[in-house]
Amino acid sequence: MFLCLNLYRMLDPILIASIILGYDIWFYISHLILHMPWFFKNIHKEHHALIPKKMTFTDAYVGHWSEGIFQGLGVCAPFFIFEYDLYDSTTIASAGVAIILINLRGMARHDVNSIWLIGNHHLLHHVHPNANYGEYWLDWLFGTMLTESKYKEEYVKGMVYW
Repeated sequence: MFLCLNLYRMLDPILIASIILGYDIWFYISHLILHMPWFFKNIHKEHHALIPKKMTFTDAYVGHWSEGIFQGLGVCAPFFIFEYDLYDSTTIASAGVAIILINLRGMARHDVNSIWLIGNHHLLHHVHPNANYGEYWLDWLFGTMLTESKYKEEYVKGMVYW
């Protein structure tokens, strides 16, 4: 119990939230870039070769080696905007927690067995590759979300998301 209390005190919730937000925004932008013809043909098509109805959590990491690096750069965004000591234990612990949460969410998005929890917003992107590039709110904000009325029967809402 003492260890848990100390870990909680070591975390910076603002940093965790800003890393996740920075990642989400960068993931959306980078995903749009990866859908441009040259990038799709040479990098991203391997990820889209997956069969949506059979996807599992490990499929989140299927793709060209450069894709993971490129899309992962978003976790660095807060460190360019705010001043953080990169050697501080709170910064390191908070960044670690944020990265773990981002990865767990990414794996759940690609797993048909997690639809009950997280919905199928991203899985629908693998069926309709010109929509649903990122988070619900970003797709809604930038008009890249499948219009719910046209695809209403395809959307499944999860307990956590939508």
